Amino acid sequence: MANNENEESKTPNKETSDEQEGQVNIKLDNDSTIKDDDFEKNKEEFIKKTKKNPLKKILLILVAFLVSLLLIGVILYFTGFFEQKTQEPINTETNPQMTAQEQPVVEEYKFDLKDINSKKLNDQLAALTNKNLNEEKQEELEKIENEKRLIDEEKKREEEALKIHEENLLKEQEALKEKKAELEKEKAELELLREEALKIKAELQVNQNSSVDSNIEIENDKAETKDEKDEIENTDKIETPNSNQSQNNGFLKFINVAKIKGVLYKKYLDSVVAINPNVILCRDDKNRIELYYGPFNSDNERTELLNRLIDNGFEQAYELEFTKEEFDNRCNY
Repeated sequence: MANNENEESKTPNKETSDEQEGQVNIKLDNDSTIKDDDFEKNKEEFIKKTKKNPLKKILLILVAFLVSLLLIGVILYFTGFFEQKTQEPINTETNPQMTAQEQPVVEEYKFDLKDINSKKLNDQLAALTNKNLNEEKQEELEKIENEKRLIDEEKKREEEALKIHEENLLKEQEALKEKKAELEKEKAELELLREEALKIKAELQVNQNSSVDSNIEIENDKAETKDEKDEIENTDKIETPNSNQSQNNGFLKFINVAKIKGVLYKKYLDSVVAINPNVILCRDDKNRIELYYGPFNSDNERTELLNRLIDNGFEQAYELEFTKEEFDNRCNY
């Protein structure tokens, strides 16, 4: 570009020199001289402009180059030039025809029976059959051993289970024997208690009979004295309302001392007899043992004995009355 500028600068110099040479030979008037002056001015301005133009040209060229690069980059971006290209998988499958062609040609072998060593072949076959037979025998032996081991283990487990079962049976038998012994012992104790109760009942029955006889004698004496009083005073026979009502209605007067739910012990019975020996052993409708005093001829006698029982700790004692039939069912069984 500098060379071009020099050439351009040289060309007007040549032209000016030619013109100057032409003007030397020609005479010019005042108008021509003015024109020459204007021309000189224009020439100088042109030379100044030509000196400034190269910088502008360089800048314009640089801007155009950058703009063109930018446009090219944008176009390449949108066309996908900068994206990574995926490599297509290489087809490793080979054409069977190509492989068949590539395989080397093998010459056909001609088999001849003479080439066979029959002895060696027989030895190998015998060894192979023996080996197979040995392997089969070994497998059968291992199988038999495994079955035998399983049978032994099963037998051992059965023996252990049987042993445990026998031990449990022995324990149960011992427990049953102990229970049987306890039951026999309880039975013997109950039998003794029953015998004692029968003895006590017999004694009480004797005492009761004697007390009844004494009560009858007392009643007869009272009746005689009463009759005498009736004859002397000529009045109606007077008796207490309670005694008349109970005798007319057929009710007997008793005291219930205690109701035994379990076993009647002799010590407890002795404590009751110590207060009054006229104790009667009876049973209720649930077959429980009951202790009674009676029958009484008067309420005062019964109340006095009841108070003595309460004072001696028999706080559950109470008065009651029931018929002769009920008394026989409860006590005379």
